Amino acid sequence: MLEKVSKAFIRIMLGIYMLLLALGVLLGTFGKLESPSYVLEFLAAGLFFLCLWIFRAKLGGLLERISLPGAFVTGLILSLFCLLLNLAWVLFFQIEPTVDFKTFYETALAIARNERVDMLYLGLFPHILGYSSFLGLMMRLFGESSMLASVLNVVMTVISGLCIYILCLRWTGLRAAAGAFFLWSLCPSKLMYNSMVMSEPLYTCLILLFLLLLSLALDREGRWWLRLLAALPLGFACGALLLAVNVTRPVAAILFVAFFLWALLLRGKKLKQLKSWLILGVFAVSMLGAWSRCDHQWTRWEYLHIFEETSDIPAYNIYVGLNMDSLGSYSDEDMDTLLNYRYQGSAVYAQEQMLEEVKNRLSSGEIDFPRLFAAKLAKLMGNDEGGAFYAQAELSPMAFKLSSAAGNVFYYFVVLLSLMGAAVLFKRPGFSSVYMAPLYSIGLILAHLIVEVSGRYKYSLIPMVIILAAFAFGAAGSNGSGETEKA
Repeated sequence: MLEKVSKAFIRIMLGIYMLLLALGVLLGTFGKLESPSYVLEFLAAGLFFLCLWIFRAKLGGLLERISLPGAFVTGLILSLFCLLLNLAWVLFFQIEPTVDFKTFYETALAIARNERVDMLYLGLFPHILGYSSFLGLMMRLFGESSMLASVLNVVMTVISGLCIYILCLRWTGLRAAAGAFFLWSLCPSKLMYNSMVMSEPLYTCLILLFLLLLSLALDREGRWWLRLLAALPLGFACGALLLAVNVTRPVAAILFVAFFLWALLLRGKKLKQLKSWLILGVFAVSMLGAWSRCDHQWTRWEYLHIFEETSDIPAYNIYVGLNMDSLGSYSDEDMDTLLNYRYQGSAVYAQEQMLEEVKNRLSSGEIDFPRLFAAKLAKLMGNDEGGAFYAQAELSPMAFKLSSAAGNVFYYFVVLLSLMGAAVLFKRPGFSSVYMAPLYSIGLILAHLIVEVSGRYKYSLIPMVIILAAFAFGAAGSNGSGETEKA
């Protein structure tokens, strides 16, 4: 009975995932007919997808040959490919930090040099301190080279690729895992972003490490007392990773909600196994304990640099997200409103006043919610040309168009694969932690229908889309059971 109920919830969740993903792309392509390039790029991706489907047997044979050396050697080869490709790109294409990226860089320099940071701005957006602390500490170890952030991004990219590979090995099989790692290595927008001083590669890597440790703790079979012993350190590590994610980009709440939804609703037959609940309980308590302990230490570090309490309420981001003039994107006027309050008092005071502004904007009657949500969904999920957009100053007009087209065609192709992979799971649902990927995706998309939106905010969704896409490769064990092919 519980297994049937769990399968029903899995199918509802996957249905929501497919709906949001498909609707976002359709709104960003056929919903923007004034820019026909999006439709043409979607059709090109569709044609490529159709060719892949027609020649799927040959593709399967190619993946089989790639994976012949076995899981370890295949992973090593793909890691080297990912490293060399992404490193070559950042060595060839370098970008001077501007706007938000310049703020990250200058804050990291101040931390590396033990200088005073810009407390006025950091008090309002403390997550800037998270990535800047990481980069600043790396600068102390390796120097203040302008290339350091890009090289670190490449390292994070390779680690993320390995996490995707190992997760897909556990959930789908060797051939599909190889295909997923290869897709991640090629992702054009990721290549562009790697040249920038930004937090996305770091917190995305941390999220994938969290998912990997979660799978190691709660997916595997074997002697239950060994799994119980492993749940304690793995839970502690996951709690620390979640805190690291949150101080770099405040999305840990989405992962917490996704975890408890999966644990309480989507584990199938394990929902009636007492030993499984015991292992889960030890893992969850350890995770929450590590979060609490690490959060205490981070608060001390934060106060030493900002010298004031920070607000836990992202009122400004909600205020921007409800702006009909900018359709939920960044607004100079909204930023001026925030800074005016900041000059009057503390960061907490400014965010409290912005919360009042949110209430005023909600009660104004000027918000057309269907139009606003449609525009924000299209902005977030409608294309993947953000890398080219932020690098536009360094690109010629033709290079910008080609980079945008490459990013969009790749993105639409992977979305089509992901929809097919989700359909495979919908038809034959298993009971592993693979569902954390679509649950996180749904949570992040819905959150950005409320808060400020930007195309690059879906960076951490690309690996989730690729993980679901792996199920479209038709590898053995692709029912999400956590079983893998024999290498």
